[in-house]
Amino acid sequence: MKRLIPIALVLSLLLALGACGTPSELSFTNNLDSVIHNVYINPSDVSDWADPITYTKLSKGSTIHFDFEKIGEGPGIYDIGAIDENAMNYDAYEVPLAVGDSIAVSGTRDGASMVITHEDGTVDTYDVYIYANGE
Repeated sequence: MKRLIPIALVLSLLLALGACGTPSELSFTNNLDSVIHNVYINPSDVSDWADPITYTKLSKGSTIHFDFEKIGEGPGIYDIGAIDENAMNYDAYEVPLAVGDSIAVSGTRDGASMVITHEDGTVDTYDVYIYANGE
């Protein structure tokens, strides 16, 4: 019986933490045919790209999760950029983002889009500006 009380306390704590979840989470999925080396997300009113949100390479179908606090102070209008293994940039501008949204980039270097699936289930698609890194 003495062992059950600590186990019950630990399980209660885990359930409480799980219920809290990560309310500030966003996700980014690579559906390109190439590996993405860096992902950038900045508020649109900032003229230069900040540091990438991740230095993890994302193969096709891979998803990263990150806290909204890494990119801004909350819901707003953002620019999203990704650089692939071929030094091609895939940028979408003035994209509304909020907590719980999912971002997915898909297509090829000849044409791509970013699909934002909002937490409420609505979906918006944005054309991507594609160019070689350094242009």
